[in-house]
Amino acid sequence: AMQPLAVAGNFGFSDRDVDADTIEVTYRGAEIKVSTRNPRGDSRILAEKEKVHDLALLRAARIAQERGIGNIRIVSEKTDSDVDVRSYPRCRPAPFWGYPAYGYGFGYRPYYGWPSDYYCSENRTASGRAISVLTVDLLAQPDPTAPMLSTAETITRLEKTYAGVT
Repeated sequence: AMQPLAVAGNFGFSDRDVDADTIEVTYRGAEIKVSTRNPRGDSRILAEKEKVHDLALLRAARIAQERGIGNIRIVSEKTDSDVDVRSYPRCRPAPFWGYPAYGYGFGYRPYYGWPSDYYCSENRTASGRAISVLTVDLLAQPDPTAPMLSTAETITRLEKTYAGVT
């Protein structure tokens, strides 16, 4: 999961330097199946949104560690999800198909040409993908007036939480 987006294809991270002390990290999660009744409120998409936020933060902390920076501060963050709900009609012949030559069918269909010669239903599928964009300041000197995160503690906490995906 901690692959660059260009390598992984559909999911992963990308990052860029905004200026000398600020980076922007984007993490795009994998596509997951969600409920068709309430796709945005599905617990799986809500958990995925939290996960992509944490993985973007982990990537930002790793960049800070590579550059020898001890603290980071989140300047802005945006985590959202894209949900795609698709509907497919499914039509098939009615279960009591008769012989048109005789004018009568089997079962409940009294004559040929009954309005329900085909039974149609709707199949729905839903999938979602979460995306998180973090803008992070790399703080070489601790700033007691601003809320900040320790790079080492953030990496340790998130690697323990997401050990399987790193």
